[in-house]
Amino acid sequence: MPIYSRVCNVSARVPIFSTLGNRSKNRELEKAVNFLAPLMMLSVQGVMAAAYLMSTAIFVLLLLIAFFLEINLFLSIPLATISAILMHYAIGTYPLSKMNSFRLSLSEEADIVFEQFVLVFQSGGTIFNAIEMVAQSHHPFLSMAFKEIIARIETGVPPETCLMEFANGQPSDDLRRYIIVILSSLERRTDLLEALSGESFEADMTLRQRNMELESRLLIVAALVTYVPILLTLAISLGGMATNPLIILFAPVFIMLNMLLKSQFTSQFSAYFDRPREGGIIAPSQKDIIAEYDEFLNFLMLLSERLRLGDTLEVALPATRNEVGPEVQRLIDPAINSVYWQGNSIKEAIALSVNEALGQRVAGMLEMIVLMCEASAKDAGERLARITTRLVKRSAVAKERDSIIAAQRLKIYILSLTSAFVLGLLASLSPFLFIGSLLSQDPPWTPMVLSLFDVLPLILTLLLTTVSMGYQNTVMVSGSRGKMMGIICGLIFWMSFSLSASLLHLELV
Repeated sequence: MPIYSRVCNVSARVPIFSTLGNRSKNRELEKAVNFLAPLMMLSVQGVMAAAYLMSTAIFVLLLLIAFFLEINLFLSIPLATISAILMHYAIGTYPLSKMNSFRLSLSEEADIVFEQFVLVFQSGGTIFNAIEMVAQSHHPFLSMAFKEIIARIETGVPPETCLMEFANGQPSDDLRRYIIVILSSLERRTDLLEALSGESFEADMTLRQRNMELESRLLIVAALVTYVPILLTLAISLGGMATNPLIILFAPVFIMLNMLLKSQFTSQFSAYFDRPREGGIIAPSQKDIIAEYDEFLNFLMLLSERLRLGDTLEVALPATRNEVGPEVQRLIDPAINSVYWQGNSIKEAIALSVNEALGQRVAGMLEMIVLMCEASAKDAGERLARITTRLVKRSAVAKERDSIIAAQRLKIYILSLTSAFVLGLLASLSPFLFIGSLLSQDPPWTPMVLSLFDVLPLILTLLLTTVSMGYQNTVMVSGSRGKMMGIICGLIFWMSFSLSASLLHLELV
């Protein structure tokens, strides 16, 4: 994102492209730019100027590459034009895509933020107190956005105005609805607040929609990764460029294409139950975070029942300790020891548990439990029961993804293996597919006989692409042995090429 913002800011200072960018009027893009202000400094003019600049640059670059590779202009011009249009679209719509990618995250966090507002109103606080609580929480985007709201309030803007402007400028319908109800409650605990408590519509609907789209998108991504190298190999062979050493430059292009498609798939269609509380190289795996989150939901159900029966948080923690798994015992043991052996307050004790949490939501919920119990432990039990019920249902919907992927995993494996075999055949056939040699010789036609060294650039390109394809496809469908699948695909390519080359009397050495 910093690179994107730098490109936009630099493009806005280039005279010609700055003028073109200034002519663009797009209300949705303006909304997205304002929404992303806490993350990056953008302007509509800069975004559109970057779109024009990068599309022009890619057009010129591809024409130069085609010139050096001696590709016909009738082929290179439409290819460069299509690439320029795609680049313009990608750069110009990135803020919109980025804003929409936050929709599910905001909807998932909206109900927790709503509970925080209700909690503050229940304890006699103000809207500003609730905004401060959200800003001090660990919500991925909302905490940062609410810090920006606090900065505006300190300049004299009313908090109600800041909240309404933020609600109208973000993509989540759930969050907008919650903020409207909060502002209409006038800092009081009303029946409308209670009616909406525990309800979250958009997050569940979005997860179900993504699950429905998952199978088709999965196969489309796998097909693109598989068939693009095959089509390009045919084009290279028919053009007689199989021996060109510059062919090796396509290898990193194919690998980056694999990584891009896989990352787009996993970032948009993975069911992130929780996110790492701390990033970096030593960040916990998603598997460990999900295991902690699932067991934490069981803990919340047990805890809510204890609180509803009249127990305090200090009593409820040890009472539920033996009924939960080791993932949660690891969290609450430091709190129990802190309260009963060191005499610390429950707030200080829970702070120790927060530091042990792997996921952001688990840590945030632990902090919220303390605040709820400070107001009323019994009411906290009621609210936790509603929240937990909703989270368990959402978790079940999200887990449908795993069953869908498991059903498609075998198809992806077969597609990867057959693609490796076909690429090996095409590599061995490349000397015989050059149409120019067929047209330039009199009958009878005798194809070129090349050695392995002659077509080595193409072989290395396809071998690296095949290994990357096998690994990336396996990771995409959550396979357990991605490296082994990559090696197997590479060996199948090697065997297919060797067998076909020997049958065609192609010199291997």
